[in-house]
Amino acid sequence: MKAPASFAIGASVVEADIGSGVFEAIMRSAKKDLEDGLGTLYPAFLEYPFPSSLDASPLRDAEKILTALKSAPLCEIQAAELAEYAASAITTVGSADDFKHFLPRILHCAVLSPSSYGFEPPIIASKLLLCDWQQWPIAKQTAVANFFYSAWAYKRLLDPDFDASAWDWIVALARLDLQFEACLDLWLKQPTPNAFIQLAGADLQSLYRGNGFWQDVAREKRDLVLEWFKGDVIENAFIGLIDAIPPQRHWIVDRLLDEIRELRRLPSRVGAPE
Repeated sequence: MKAPASFAIGASVVEADIGSGVFEAIMRSAKKDLEDGLGTLYPAFLEYPFPSSLDASPLRDAEKILTALKSAPLCEIQAAELAEYAASAITTVGSADDFKHFLPRILHCAVLSPSSYGFEPPIIASKLLLCDWQQWPIAKQTAVANFFYSAWAYKRLLDPDFDASAWDWIVALARLDLQFEACLDLWLKQPTPNAFIQLAGADLQSLYRGNGFWQDVAREKRDLVLEWFKGDVIENAFIGLIDAIPPQRHWIVDRLLDEIRELRRLPSRVGAPE
């Protein structure tokens, strides 16, 4: 599933005279793409009805979960009411078709309620894989894929002090075999201070070791990201934008650049066996 055409941007904004107007235009565009994605996502799964009951593990209170899910129309269910189902969907509660009914709101809450229980993008991706989502009709696959792309594009522009890491969406894209490489390119071609602070928040140790959410990402994909970090382009991009990043955040950039230099001293693992 290809990344949206809007991700293919020729010239780098790093090379331009960056001003607040550019930042605002990037944010408006990302927000509109996210809203458009939501506008497609909900209708794509309308055919799946609200479940009359939920099959569940004896360790789960299916009636309690179902009651919470009935608390509001799908597009208005609060994250707190949806969270227990979202976290346990398919693995211990409900069927794949049940999950498809709630999927639009789960993804919506993943944007609205960052880092909340049940709404971590890599966890949602793991449930999509359990559903064999790549065998779904193309329209449904496209609606899901486009939302993941637009969610990352929007989340990367938010202050990581008040929002979840945009890297969680990159991990999810990689797990779903979507073109996360296009996101890496866009990260550098459309820089804003928040986007670069998000970029600098990468956990290179977990990426290198395959820990945390990176554990379930294929080795060759992790190595691709590592090689991307080791190139000069990231260091040069941060140098070009450093004056736009608040001084109190420079330590995040310095930490990343130190980790990149350490990474360069390690032997390349591209093509090496596991």
